[in-house]
Amino acid sequence: MGGVIKLVQFIVFWSVLAIVTRGYGLILFPLYYVLVFMRGEARAQKAHVKLQSTLMKDEVVIASGLQQRLFALFSRRMLVAITSSRLIEIRRSLLGGFDMKDYQWKDLRDANISENIIPNIFGAKLDLNVRSGTGDIAIDGLPSPVASTIYSHAQAQEQEWEEKNRIRDLEEKRAMSGASVVNVGGQGVPKSDEGDLFASLEKAKKLFDTGVISDAEYQELKAKIISRAG
Repeated sequence: MGGVIKLVQFIVFWSVLAIVTRGYGLILFPLYYVLVFMRGEARAQKAHVKLQSTLMKDEVVIASGLQQRLFALFSRRMLVAITSSRLIEIRRSLLGGFDMKDYQWKDLRDANISENIIPNIFGAKLDLNVRSGTGDIAIDGLPSPVASTIYSHAQAQEQEWEEKNRIRDLEEKRAMSGASVVNVGGQGVPKSDEGDLFASLEKAKKLFDTGVISDAEYQELKAKIISRAG
């Protein structure tokens, strides 16, 4: 229903403006048309170029899609993309420039998708929860194939990060419990200083949680800490 509501709002807005201004308000429509509709494809291409310029080393775009026009009748359409490490939203302002938001996969959970009526025209809506508690993400009017790809990838990433967090919590609980042996490659490695080990692991996790280091770097750093403790 989202697309239908947007269309009705659009018609009501211009109808009311025409009635209140006795028709003179409609002279603004050409300006509106120029700002919102003209050169739409060129602006979309610029958004894709901007997306490519923001990618990190070895980061790959898995899928991307532009919001359906009916959902952006009073604004620029949003470009939504998913990569190997995050979800990215890019919107071009009316006066130029780009506003960009991105969310790491480790911070997202509980993805949901719902198709609007007449999906070929109105697309689908995506809802995702943010673990940090900064609010949910709602993206309406995405082409259905793109929305489905993002949903599937988000679900896979959620399961993967839940498993990573489970293993990480288990390892940290073992470190806190004062166990005398850490299993590395099937061999027992005695720990020399449990306090230093725990402090170092805690610092490494803090670096990872704040985004200073990647998951791969965190795992490597943690392995080195445990190795030194042995």
